[in-house]
Amino acid sequence: MKNNFLQFKKIWHLTPMMQIIFIVTLFIAITLIANLSFKKTGLIFNYPTSYYLEILFAPIYEEIIFRGIIFVVLLNKVKLKKAIIYTSIIFGLWHLKNIFFLDRQNLIGQIIYTGTIFSSIMCYITYKTKTIWIATILHYINNISAFTLAYLHIDWSIIKIIKLFCYN
Repeated sequence: MKNNFLQFKKIWHLTPMMQIIFIVTLFIAITLIANLSFKKTGLIFNYPTSYYLEILFAPIYEEIIFRGIIFVVLLNKVKLKKAIIYTSIIFGLWHLKNIFFLDRQNLIGQIIYTGTIFSSIMCYITYKTKTIWIATILHYINNISAFTLAYLHIDWSIIKIIKLFCYN
């Protein structure tokens, strides 16, 4: 299988130019929200300012690495379901990098969410569209949503959701 997943392609009514505009717009939006967070707390979504570029570019480089490279390599070696599972486990474990910035509950929640729900959906979207760029747009939307909720002090963590289902 040739890896064309890094190329922009027309998907539904979204031309490559529209996808680029969405990505740039979402990049600007996350920059503006990060600026609000910094002005309010001196941190960027509870992360130190040295983490700023990571926050801004994570949707792009993570989709390139995890869906554009790892997922595609695995697709050439194993069936779709296993490629999704393996990529998602690796992606979840990747978020251990946040051990220095998140408390244990939020870190575990992030690993569970990214390693099961989020990554699986991004892999499937990448597989169906044959490009990583729709997943990149959705990744930005996911991160902006999470950062906005954090900025507004709204706890939506996966651990809280699990507790609601298990204890009610």
